[in-house]
Amino acid sequence: MDKYLNKTLFNIDIKYTEKAKHAIDITINNKSKYNIIVAVGGDGSVNEIGQNLINSNTVLAIIPTGSGNGLARDLNISTQIKTAILLINKGKIKLIDSIKINDNYFLGTAGVGFDAHISWRFEEAPTRGIWTYLKIALKGFWTYKSENYKVSYDGNEHTILKGFLVTFSNSKQYGNNIIISPNSKIDDGLVRLIAIKKFPLIYLPIFGYYLISKQINKFKFTEEFTSKKITLINPNSQIHIDGEAIEMGSKLEIEVIHKSLKVIVP
Repeated sequence: MDKYLNKTLFNIDIKYTEKAKHAIDITINNKSKYNIIVAVGGDGSVNEIGQNLINSNTVLAIIPTGSGNGLARDLNISTQIKTAILLINKGKIKLIDSIKINDNYFLGTAGVGFDAHISWRFEEAPTRGIWTYLKIALKGFWTYKSENYKVSYDGNEHTILKGFLVTFSNSKQYGNNIIISPNSKIDDGLVRLIAIKKFPLIYLPIFGYYLISKQINKFKFTEEFTSKKITLINPNSQIHIDGEAIEMGSKLEIEVIHKSLKVIVP
């Protein structure tokens, strides 16, 4: 469901999405008419609305009702519906970064490694929720084949050997408070590439500890690259953008659009 607050005080219009990507059309057709557009849904719905408000005067508000709610959690927006609704009246407007990835955009995270694999399997699953996500992740951990990735940034070139998790982060987390990029700040004008190389199974408990304790950057198999613009060669066309599975070309150009989206936050 997508809800819109009209420029006339207390005049509220409600729109329901009828199909995938419908929120994009609704937002494009209505953003010039409203002060605020409220996304009611998960990170995918927030992305569809938010990416079409980039560099506009219209403010994004979020009522998080999805499986992970990564962006909302990063912005400290409550997952309690009543609290999130009240925030629209009481909150303040914050300018956050958005990230361009080829001809698309993400607000929280995008990935090309195991996280993309999970998103594609999750998209195909008959049920949603954290337990489905964990089941797919555990099953895929034993079968996923890591790839090599070429990275270019700020005149530097690097090869990620046997990249397992390969994630671009604007926000700190995937969702459900799973922190993949502890150093990320959503308004610092930088994007971080977090790469966790394939590791021996003996390190699995250590990996789990660092992930749960929000210190994955301290794991010995983690590499981090930070810049305003990063190019990556992806051997697999399957990626995810804010948790949504999509196909994209092998050359990915990632660039920060600094403080380009207005969001209501606590």
